[in-house]
Amino acid sequence: MSLLDELVESDFVKISRSPDFDHFRSIDGLGRASSIPLGIRDFAASFAMLRLRGCTIYLQRTFPRILQIQYSTTGAIVGLMMDDEASLIVNGMEGRAPALLLVKGTAQCEIVEQHANLVAFVNFDSVDDRGWPGELDRPQVIGTERARFDTLRTTLREVLMLASRSPDTLAQPTVIESVEESILLAVDMAMAAASASDARHLGLSHYLALIRKFDEFVAANAGKALYSADVARQLGVSVRTLHNAVVAIRGMSMHRYMRLRRLWNVRQQLVRADAAQSIKATALANGFWHMGEFTALYRDLFGETPQQTLSALRKNPDRQS
Repeated sequence: MSLLDELVESDFVKISRSPDFDHFRSIDGLGRASSIPLGIRDFAASFAMLRLRGCTIYLQRTFPRILQIQYSTTGAIVGLMMDDEASLIVNGMEGRAPALLLVKGTAQCEIVEQHANLVAFVNFDSVDDRGWPGELDRPQVIGTERARFDTLRTTLREVLMLASRSPDTLAQPTVIESVEESILLAVDMAMAAASASDARHLGLSHYLALIRKFDEFVAANAGKALYSADVARQLGVSVRTLHNAVVAIRGMSMHRYMRLRRLWNVRQQLVRADAAQSIKATALANGFWHMGEFTALYRDLFGETPQQTLSALRKNPDRQS
């Protein structure tokens, strides 16, 4: 049983559980986000939120996806993996324990999660004069000492359990202040042993810009069949450069990524379609000419056939991706 399964709602802890991807709710308090699923079988995304005086703690169970998020904070956001199996790619850099994600101000992140993770975030309202590394409006993946990382992870676990199981204790005078100080000290210790992974980030900046232009181009041409050579030409780069950028930032081949985007376009169009729009017409418009293969790819990704998507929509008109 994971920590999130052990938590119960209280006067301090609020829990949001999504029954399926179509009802998935992002964490509003961290910034604007959109997700493209890499698979939604056994979907079990959820998160818990604990608001203290000067910070908010989030514990989230994710799902395999590409996450595009613009983090925004008045102070700093610190993210960390809550189990050793968790891993992800942030702007082309691998993040796993004992690494921390640090964001000050506003920063755009391109994240790939190949499998479900259990992650925690602490959004501090202010972090004046604490001497943490990092630049404003630039995300960083920061490595730290294992023992100090484990101390921070344990502190967050204990705080969440206290707020969930013993809210009366947290409601007592000065307890919240003491809890916040424990969290800040744990982060201070982890940051004191930190080493920012800046060198590779600099080398990836061109790829990041290229992928964002690529996504804008795909979004602007939704419903059209796109081909790698044409896309590369429109972006003013070679196919090889575009492929290398996709592998570095998205963690998959350009072929797989373009197919994923086309499948996601189909699903969004089916969910919004009127009665005159057929599945075959939608598939063909997005470059899928082999209907048997298209149906299999769609089912593997979304756990249902295109026809089942339409049937579920007719039964539940409020269902949206």
